[in-house]
Amino acid sequence: MKDKNLLIMIDDDTDDHEIFNMALGEIEKPLKCLFFPDCEHAIAHFHDPNVDTPGLVFVDLNLPRIDGKECLLDLQKISKFDHPRMVIYSGSVPSHFKQDLEEIGVDKFLEKSGLISVLVEQIKELLE
Repeated sequence: MKDKNLLIMIDDDTDDHEIFNMALGEIEKPLKCLFFPDCEHAIAHFHDPNVDTPGLVFVDLNLPRIDGKECLLDLQKISKFDHPRMVIYSGSVPSHFKQDLEEIGVDKFLEKSGLISVLVEQIKELLE
């Protein structure tokens, strides 16, 4: 079952997990977020038939072993992964990648700014 208030973040940088979590704490909505350091952990989690699928998935492009694009493709192969909104959340997103990523289902591109206030507004916009 899909939980619109459940977000996941797949990023190997724990500092980014902390920044993201602080931003979520400033949003007046009962949100939950699961953090995964790589694609393998996220895929293993969502193969469990008893877990809810998220409403939003944030993926860094530069992941170890399986990059962000491949990670999104692998997640989409999981039958119970009920088409959440996909967001690339990365340090930079080269323009020539954007069309390719949109074709595989990426809904939004966010560049990491390090500013919690900016991230709060971006997440609020995605939740609307």
